[in-house]
Amino acid sequence: MNWFLLHLKLKNISIAKIKKFIFLFFLFFLGGILGFNLWIIKTLPDVRFLKNYQLTSTSRIFDRNGKYVCDLFIVRRIPISIDTVPEKLKNGFIAVEDKIFYRHHGFNFKRLIKVLVIDFIRREKAQGASTITMQLARNLLLFSEKSFIRKIAEIYLSIKLERFFKKDEILELYLNYIYFGYGNYGVGAAAKFYYNKSLNELSLLESASLVAMVKSPGLYSVYENYENCFSRTKLVLKEMLKEGYIDSNEYNEALKDTLKPVNLNERKIPGPYYIETIKKFVSSILGSAYYNIGGYDIYTGMDLDLQKIADSVTNISIKNIEKKYFLKPKEDYGKISNADITPYLQFSFLAMEPKSGDVLCLVGGRDIKESSLNRAIQTKRQVGSTFKIFLYTAAIDNGYNPSDFILDLPVIEFINDKVYTPNNFDSTFLGKITLRKALYLSRNNAAIRLTKEVGPFTVMDYAYKLGIKSEIEPVLSIALGPSSVSLIEMVNSIATIANYGERVEPVFVKKIVDRNGNVIYENEPQREIVLSKQTAFVMIDMLRSVFDRGTAYSAREMGFTRPAAGKTGTTNDFTDAWFVGFTPDIAAGVWVGYDIPKTIRQGASGAGAALPIWVDFMKAVYDTSSNNYFSKNSIPDFYVPDGIVYTKICGETGLLATPNCPKIVEEVFISDNRPTEYCDLHKGKKDIKNFEKIDKFNF
Repeated sequence: MNWFLLHLKLKNISIAKIKKFIFLFFLFFLGGILGFNLWIIKTLPDVRFLKNYQLTSTSRIFDRNGKYVCDLFIVRRIPISIDTVPEKLKNGFIAVEDKIFYRHHGFNFKRLIKVLVIDFIRREKAQGASTITMQLARNLLLFSEKSFIRKIAEIYLSIKLERFFKKDEILELYLNYIYFGYGNYGVGAAAKFYYNKSLNELSLLESASLVAMVKSPGLYSVYENYENCFSRTKLVLKEMLKEGYIDSNEYNEALKDTLKPVNLNERKIPGPYYIETIKKFVSSILGSAYYNIGGYDIYTGMDLDLQKIADSVTNISIKNIEKKYFLKPKEDYGKISNADITPYLQFSFLAMEPKSGDVLCLVGGRDIKESSLNRAIQTKRQVGSTFKIFLYTAAIDNGYNPSDFILDLPVIEFINDKVYTPNNFDSTFLGKITLRKALYLSRNNAAIRLTKEVGPFTVMDYAYKLGIKSEIEPVLSIALGPSSVSLIEMVNSIATIANYGERVEPVFVKKIVDRNGNVIYENEPQREIVLSKQTAFVMIDMLRSVFDRGTAYSAREMGFTRPAAGKTGTTNDFTDAWFVGFTPDIAAGVWVGYDIPKTIRQGASGAGAALPIWVDFMKAVYDTSSNNYFSKNSIPDFYVPDGIVYTKICGETGLLATPNCPKIVEEVFISDNRPTEYCDLHKGKKDIKNFEKIDKFNF
């Protein structure tokens, strides 16, 4: 009996201890959970920042005429107000994502318990418990992996969101935050990207397809998995019908249609190298604000019509150059990606408007996906005879005339104990020729002699005046282009001459406007008069001869008949081919060569390998059917400024012509620097007003 009582007493004590232990265990457990949750909560963002938060949105690029070019974005987003969202789109999201959205306080308790049970007991990740508010909360979190911790965080943030925001405010935030694939965030960007429509323009089927994509933008992509997308779109419509948001007629009518997203091939961005240049420029101006906020309208110097012409025409032209010189075509090198240097023939092209400085179009290489190196701006190469532009400009500005004579004969110079003997392209010599002829036939030996007279340092100074920024060596061969410069420098320099001596710095970005319409950057192009109009015009006139009877005459044979001036350039061993030239409206340049310098092909000169690209572009621009600004508003010819005279002179002496001169030519002069003496070699009457034996410039 005593044993029984003792046993009962011990049993009661044990039960009491067990109960106490269990109580303490749960107390500590719950305390730990609570403490852990409090720690999580402290690390979560304060949802109130959304009250005044500026959504990261897409910046837009426009050309100089206000035409939309493309978007610039880290995330592509077009912020929308809930008032602009059609009911069919709002109801689609509510029907599928959160049927009791307007009744719960942040989370659906019944669905959540079910998910937690599956998570803990079955060790499976259940779907479908997240409300719209919880999905918004998930977008605010710094961690995205599925876990019990994240679910707690979502619930907490959801409750906070419901406390500080109205239902429609939450829905608006949600519709701006959700991801739709291809870098698109929010329904505004998705509607524009997939269907090129505003929200109000979407059909019921299109609206339902956007709802369908949200669950998994890749799995239900209208591009990559059309059948999956359409099947889930149909499910969205069924849910809308079930919830009474649409009737059976609307449901049936919607399913008669098909989804017709914008063709991805039509999304090719015009001027990708130009766009990358704009990105870098805008980033340098706006800093992190550009990346973090966006929403800017960026107005550029681009002419969209000309950029599209350049993209299309130059791509065809460079392929023709490969065929012309029997080069291995680009396609035969296989797939290349993200390489600075490519093995196939490359080129660059850039065009400017001389008077405004606007960079109208730019092509920095053959494929930006294979190589992002911008060869129009970042690459510097030897320019060959195009550098003679600076020599002859220096000469004319220092008192020389186009009719002055220079010897095209062998040159032998001793430089640093080495013999320097330049040669002409054709290895022949023409003897006594005029400066005009020496330029349009690009005679190297005549250029060396003229450089000795003018001085290499003077030539260098004029190169800097006109637009060169790279380092130039003032050597005797300076006019033959041994220095390396970029294409944009050469085009800017030739544009200075085309603009009658006023240098205008190239303009890529004209203006930046923020989302509130405030102009936060406006480019005032740097301008400087570096030549007289008279000197510039004489150079224009001389460079016209390059087209009409010189190294660029093949342009006329190719059918380009408009007034134009320019200069070819070829480097040693036919490594680089150049052409820079201009019409009264546009200055443009072309470089052709390999990224790692090597011979293109023997005979691949600037006239043969670069000029055709320039000509193809200009012909397309001025084709009246192209309907661009310059085809409709082109300047018919170069104007003649005051202080310029045309005078008849003797082709043999360069003096004023008499009737007895066997070769009389008409030459252009700056009025206070024209010849004043008559030819003393062919004596005769000095009045030749009615004498018709004129051969304009043919000497």
